[in-house]
Amino acid sequence: MVRKRTSRIVTFAGIAVIAAIVAFMVSLQVQAAKNNEFRKSIDNIAIDTISLTQQYQAEEGKWRVKQYDNATMISIIDTYKPKYQSLIDRAQALDTPDRYVNARDLLIRSVQSEMESNDHFRIYLVNGDPKEYKTSSDLLTQSLGYSADYDATIKEAG
Repeated sequence: MVRKRTSRIVTFAGIAVIAAIVAFMVSLQVQAAKNNEFRKSIDNIAIDTISLTQQYQAEEGKWRVKQYDNATMISIIDTYKPKYQSLIDRAQALDTPDRYVNARDLLIRSVQSEMESNDHFRIYLVNGDPKEYKTSSDLLTQSLGYSADYDATIKEAG
């Protein structure tokens, strides 16, 4: 009888260990799927950000070669602001795994800095204040720095 009880205990313990291992493996697979889904989502936002930046820079290039006057460029900046905000909102809405929080925040800072750069450029176009142009340039440089940090951080996170 003692032997039968011991056998049952060993059997139940073995089943419990196997169940724990299976649960752990399922947990790892769920986490990997969550990480993959997040990476796809944030990669899409990053790609959309690059595309928006290129589109905006093409418009600003037209202003630089005098195809656009200041009023036209101001109007263009006004149409781009909600597009940048949409990218920020999409990034903030992501269900972000802990290991990617810093990367997501860097991407958001990059987009915010670029949007603020455009805001200061708009002020420059309105009043011609060279300080606003410098602030715009500095913010764009800052945005590029955040973008580079984002790239490094997302790669480091896996």
